[in-house]
Amino acid sequence: PLRPPCSRTRCIFPSFTLLVCICAAAGPFSPVRGFKVAEGGVASLSCQYSVKRFGLSRVCWGRGCGTFWCNNILVQTDEHGLISKVADRYRLTGDVLDGQMDLDILNVRRTDNGPYCCRVDVDGIFNDKKVIMNLRVVKGEPNYTHTDSLPSLSLQINVPVLSLSLSVLLVLAATFLFLAFKRTFSSEEPPHIIYEIRMKRPVQENIYTLD
Repeated sequence: PLRPPCSRTRCIFPSFTLLVCICAAAGPFSPVRGFKVAEGGVASLSCQYSVKRFGLSRVCWGRGCGTFWCNNILVQTDEHGLISKVADRYRLTGDVLDGQMDLDILNVRRTDNGPYCCRVDVDGIFNDKKVIMNLRVVKGEPNYTHTDSLPSLSLQINVPVLSLSLSVLLVLAATFLFLAFKRTFSSEEPPHIIYEIRMKRPVQENIYTLD
């Protein structure tokens, strides 16, 4: 037998109930924040919650928010603040005991592109707090080191000036050598007297006999 057509209210109610269930399963809506980081750099993802309000809770960072917990968990903490992670390049930089769950990703790669989810486990059904971010890794630009080059000094020497300078130097050198030679020659004693002194022999004197 044919069923009577449902009224608009009866037809809409099941769809509305299904939509509410889907939204409840998804949890509170969180705006998606997008940002880009150069390849090889550090990506800083921010996530915080109130410890005074929710108490020290379990938190996870993953490559997306799953139905009940993070997908592809990178870092997570338990209700005592104990941290576990899949690799050393994922680091929590904030004070975990104060609800600061900021995540740093070191040495960002192209494979790090995509969504990231920070999820705080809050008591109750579908009360988890979620922060979703979309990371875009761009090609790293080379680091240029700016150096102030010293101005180069170009020496342009005129040929006549150089010739005159060399001539003056030659004249001074010749004068110095002449004076030194003259001084040495004037202070030199006769060879035979020097020989007699070295041999400690008496110098022969001229004796004259007067008649």
